[in-house]
Amino acid sequence: MGLDSHQPGPPRFMQVGQRIVDPAFVDGDHGFDRDNLAPTIAGAPERDPENYGADAFAWSIAARPAGSEATVQYAPTPRDDRDRYDHGLHNTAEFEPDEPGTYVLELDAPDGTHELTVRVFDGDRRDGGTTDGVGASGPAGGGPPRIELDGYYDDATDEFVVASNPELASDSHAVDADLDVEFLPHDASGLDAADIAVDGTTARIPAAALDGAASLYAAPFDGRRVGVRDEIVLDPDSETVSLPNRPPEWLDDAVVYEIFTRSFAGEPGATTFETLRERVDYLDGLGVDVVWLTPVVPAWSPTVDAAPGGPHGYSTADYFDVAPDLGTLADFEAFVDRCHDHGIRVCFDLVANHCGWTHPFFQDTIAERGPEPEEPSQFPDVESWDVSSKYFDWVDRQRGASRHDAAPAQTSFFGVRLQPNLNHGNVALREHLLAAVEFWAERVDGFRCDIAWGVPHSFWAEVRERVRAVDAEFLLLDEAIPRTPAFAASEFDCHFDTTGFTEMAHAVARGERPPSDLLDAVEARDRDGFPRYTRLLNATENHDEARLAHEAAGGRREEPAAVARAAAAAAFTLPGVPMLYYGQERLITEYGERRALPYADDPGKADDIERDPYKRAFVNWDDYPEAHLDFYRALVSFYHDSPAFGPSADLVRAAYRTERPEDVLVFGRDAGDEKRVVVVNFAADSRRVDLRPVVDTTDQFTGDDVAAARSEDAVTVEVDRLAVLDTPTLFDRGG
Repeated sequence: MGLDSHQPGPPRFMQVGQRIVDPAFVDGDHGFDRDNLAPTIAGAPERDPENYGADAFAWSIAARPAGSEATVQYAPTPRDDRDRYDHGLHNTAEFEPDEPGTYVLELDAPDGTHELTVRVFDGDRRDGGTTDGVGASGPAGGGPPRIELDGYYDDATDEFVVASNPELASDSHAVDADLDVEFLPHDASGLDAADIAVDGTTARIPAAALDGAASLYAAPFDGRRVGVRDEIVLDPDSETVSLPNRPPEWLDDAVVYEIFTRSFAGEPGATTFETLRERVDYLDGLGVDVVWLTPVVPAWSPTVDAAPGGPHGYSTADYFDVAPDLGTLADFEAFVDRCHDHGIRVCFDLVANHCGWTHPFFQDTIAERGPEPEEPSQFPDVESWDVSSKYFDWVDRQRGASRHDAAPAQTSFFGVRLQPNLNHGNVALREHLLAAVEFWAERVDGFRCDIAWGVPHSFWAEVRERVRAVDAEFLLLDEAIPRTPAFAASEFDCHFDTTGFTEMAHAVARGERPPSDLLDAVEARDRDGFPRYTRLLNATENHDEARLAHEAAGGRREEPAAVARAAAAAAFTLPGVPMLYYGQERLITEYGERRALPYADDPGKADDIERDPYKRAFVNWDDYPEAHLDFYRALVSFYHDSPAFGPSADLVRAAYRTERPEDVLVFGRDAGDEKRVVVVNFAADSRRVDLRPVVDTTDQFTGDDVAAARSEDAVTVEVDRLAVLDTPTLFDRGG
């Protein structure tokens, strides 16, 4: 709603103590979350738009709570001696409320004046502090509450009824009576907030109050913490409701498969879209549903030998084409078509936080370069900038010079000059990126959004509207590290869980943590405030993390391959969306060919492929352990055929006894009619576990009877790697 005007997006729900702030530096010292107030691009975005003038957009506060002295401003945040450069184009803004209540912000734009409502709840002052972001750890008050909107049209009263279904976090110090749910319409919808009648946590809206489909938003507050907002669309013409803030239904039965693109052919320089197309039969035989390719656009890293990190492609040189070493755009589309013929969706890696040093619009901003460096992985110093370049303001800059570049030097992703940060405060830059979003949304089925935490939430909210206008089942997967539930607010369908599930799986693989800690990692998602309807990724590996089998080989456990299979079994049977990283099913850590090290002759330097030589290795097509691959094929097939798995079935801490808790993971999954007890063994040898006597000992995964002994109060099962057992009931023993 609102893509035909500069209306600045959905209403905001905040607390005193929270800020809408967009730091220029994307690194661990400056936070893992960015946002700003920004106008929407009106109509179809242009690829190469003219810059908007400094006076094209003006922000102000039209209404505020009593006692507030807050302002809406462009507010570069000082960072030591690297103050943010002021471009002078203040088209976006930052905001920090200072009193609870309702603020109405105004945006004067070329197409008129638009309003944005911001509802601010009181901060949690009972513990002597304030919260600092949705989903962040609060001061001893537990996690934030959650809601899940649902509704219907009531024929008898000619009105829409919207239930919010609020729910406290499991560790909350609040009680149900503390829960409050605030409802706000989209400011561009034509629905007046005064027409929303709220009874407890349910809203009623007369159909006569609507002059067309309208978005209604709501957020919960428990007296301490505000939770993630949800959205419902009310359509008086069809007398129906819809829930646009839901993942596509196909995701709940999907297995994601990531390919490090230029390693998939099995040898250096061999991967093309044609070789990828030829491997679609393999992917189909493996049973995966979504293929995520690391970037396929033109980039610097694939053009040099032994680039640091390998030819990763995360240094975009053109957002509207494919890399020539892979083929043509038509070749890419033929690959996508082949995937679709086999029922496989394709996920494009979208990099909106930064571009590459070689991107033409960044190069256009350089006036004078120093001499070419001898090392091919370095770039010449910038001795002066062309401040008259159309694209000068499209890059984030600091007021001072950097080690290599004159003032105002560009800021770069974690200080890597190869990847200059983009200035999302420049509306023309946002328009350029949104044009790319629409270009690729017409060709693929989803985006994996690189460094999502380094891009303002306001941008992702607009991305969601645009891709869903192209394809109602389009997937948005965020890379937010650490995981942040705020990205579930009308932005992303599925979320990385690197700091939760992935890192815990590696600690278990090394023998440093008991497998039961994986349950803690999954249950923490609820405590963090992720809504029940959103999805998180169960990945044991990806291109930025070490291979799990490599981690296991350096740890305390025996047989790394067996540990890797156990971790995969946990990923597929615990709540979440399971993901495989290319080659793990072929034991690439033992059979694959590692990449050449960029700093092999310099012991003082190292990059991430030196720390784990197989994380981006060439896949081993000819030599592999067949039994290992068969296990993964069986696991994927079993997942698809098992209604008790997937993201929606409840997780239960099933009752059990074992003498080896350091090796065994036991839990239950409850899908109503289908109930299962799952036993995963991380040890090299089989392990015995005592379960309740009602549990059926026929393993649903292998078909074998795994009973080893019986007594009056228990049945003992012996498990090699994975056993999935039917049970009529599940007894939750708690955390």
